[in-house]
Amino acid sequence: MTAQADNRVTPSVGRGVRIALVVSLAINLLVAGVVIGGLVSGRGPGGFPGYDLSLGPFAQALDPQDRAALRDEFRKRADLRPIGRRDRAQALSDFLTALRSDPFDIGAVEAIFAGQRDRATAAMSAGQAVLLDRIGQMTPEARAAFADRLSRELGRHAGNNPDRP
Repeated sequence: MTAQADNRVTPSVGRGVRIALVVSLAINLLVAGVVIGGLVSGRGPGGFPGYDLSLGPFAQALDPQDRAALRDEFRKRADLRPIGRRDRAQALSDFLTALRSDPFDIGAVEAIFAGQRDRATAAMSAGQAVLLDRIGQMTPEARAAFADRLSRELGRHAGNNPDRP
């Protein structure tokens, strides 16, 4: 055995587990970016049947004035801004560092995942609060019209059945 071979660190997790963790991190970052980006832009991510990733159909069902007001409110709030490129790169670097640690510290990876989950949950909660505030300002007639538009919007995503939530 050469000196170079002796300096290699034997990973404490298999290659498959590392790949799964990297894929999981990438998906978490993607989902968080889509949710926050959809909230800030006023558009939903679209095309994720069975998953409620954002306010998508709700934002689409608002009348144009309410949607514009919601978008303006989202843009004012720092807690609804997507994480920046630098922060995403740092999160990935931290994850790779945790993967390469020997012994492997599963707690470090759990903390990274928890941070991602917390950011996504906070963004969703803030977005729902802004939407709820806007709905609370609507007249009964405006809420009824919103409900009708929402029913149609949800029907588009549920096999064109407007009665199916």
